[in-house]
Amino acid sequence: MRLLKLEIHEPLPGKVLPEMGKIVGPDEAARRYRAIATTTLLQLRGLAETRLRLIVSPVDASEAIRFWLLPKLAERWEFNENTFSATGFEIDFSETSHDFEIEASGEILCPHLGARWVHTAMLGLGRTVNQVVGPAENGGEYFRASVSQTGLAERILPALPVIRSDADWHGALESAVGPALKKAWEHES
Repeated sequence: MRLLKLEIHEPLPGKVLPEMGKIVGPDEAARRYRAIATTTLLQLRGLAETRLRLIVSPVDASEAIRFWLLPKLAERWEFNENTFSATGFEIDFSETSHDFEIEASGEILCPHLGARWVHTAMLGLGRTVNQVVGPAENGGEYFRASVSQTGLAERILPALPVIRSDADWHGALESAVGPALKKAWEHES
């Protein structure tokens, strides 16, 4: 089993996407943040043999995020041993570490990061490569996975956009994920 960790913030006005909020206002920035996070997670639906771990900020917002987010991802959830499961998803909000074959991190503001992309990125990890890095087009990273095996190569993935600004938002609306992003945004009104 693999683990993909994604940081998620409580989507309150004035607390998320500050650069975007300066242009469109804090309420609209929060609405867009919710749409981006939902779209990214929906893109990760069906990621085989992988648990998604949502690292919540602030730490006491876990319940609020679950009440907002889980119904957006699936109609019905089962809860077992700190893990929420639905068709195509296994999500936890835990801080405890388990024995996962591979631990990776992803960017919640990168809706282009989908299940097939992650699966393909991790192929060969531990056999032919010891680290996979996905650089974001506008700085930083959208994905990182590594194993503690030395002497193997590093794989650099193609750059993908991360949505932080109003221009990033409009660029994403014109991309392949645009229809899904717009639909999620409309449901956040």
